[in-house]
Amino acid sequence: MKPLFKKFALLSVMCTVGLGQNVCAGPEHQSPKGYGKFEFALIGDVPYAPADFWKLDNVIDEINADKQIKWVLHAGDIKNGSTLCSDEMFIDRLQRFQRFQRPFILTPGDNEWTDCHRANNGSYLPLERLDKLREVLYPQAGRSLGQKTLRLETQAHDPAHAEFVENTRWMEQHVMFAAVHIVGSNNALAPFATRTVEDDAEVDRRIAAAQAWIAETFAKAKAENARGVLLMFQANPGFELPKGSRDRQGFEDIIADLERETVEFKKPVALVHGDSHYFRVDKPMLGTISKRRIENATRIETFGADDVHWLRVVVDPNSDQVFSVHQQIVDANLQQHPQP
Repeated sequence: MKPLFKKFALLSVMCTVGLGQNVCAGPEHQSPKGYGKFEFALIGDVPYAPADFWKLDNVIDEINADKQIKWVLHAGDIKNGSTLCSDEMFIDRLQRFQRFQRPFILTPGDNEWTDCHRANNGSYLPLERLDKLREVLYPQAGRSLGQKTLRLETQAHDPAHAEFVENTRWMEQHVMFAAVHIVGSNNALAPFATRTVEDDAEVDRRIAAAQAWIAETFAKAKAENARGVLLMFQANPGFELPKGSRDRQGFEDIIADLERETVEFKKPVALVHGDSHYFRVDKPMLGTISKRRIENATRIETFGADDVHWLRVVVDPNSDQVFSVHQQIVDANLQQHPQP
């Protein structure tokens, strides 16, 4: 087995990767005036199809057995893009996610509402599916899912953005966390046959709400002298694409806000998303003015789709890096589906 070591400027990851073993460790600087270190689990783009349910069960069992895990974050896409967006699907996912013993925080993905107009998804109206998603998977504003729940700040309590119950925020050990509804399919701008002005208006409202939530999150982080900020959303917004690219159209304003807020914050910022089904930890943002990497912005993309594993994120407020990422390869999911 050959150890692989990767280091990033403001979020360090050291990994030993192999079948049966997968250990990553980050820096552990301590300060007598600091705050306590803690860990959480990160998943996304799962479960994609009924054939993957047994793999999700293995992930849930492994996370539940790990007493260090404080909560579970899901970066969206709770089904694939070619299966029904039925009421039964939403209820099934709720029941599966409720198997998590720790608080469970979800941000919506495009597969569960924006793409539901497709014939193989049931030819639903996306906005109607978004209403159903909120009804089933966000049943109590300001409360997470999971057998143990977590009280969350929610944008639903802001009269200007009251529909966005899914935009949530919380702080732990002087580190700020927020979930923001930003989805694939060009942030729901992708055309479809039954698209209406109401669909366009929803995009405008949701982008405005996301911008407001991001601005408020960084303002609170600065006011409370937070050690770091983590933002979770579903879409890969195309950080690497040139500004003005067609595939960045739905994300341009948000990317500009993320750049400005991150540069001004000066401390570690983790940008968590799924969508591409490609686990990575990197530095995706180039400064508009500096023309170089924004060192304190680190992207964490989850495992997903066929790769049903999870990430352990260790948060150490006393470390210069704050966030470190551990790949958790579920050995049982490397095998073929067990025969009955």
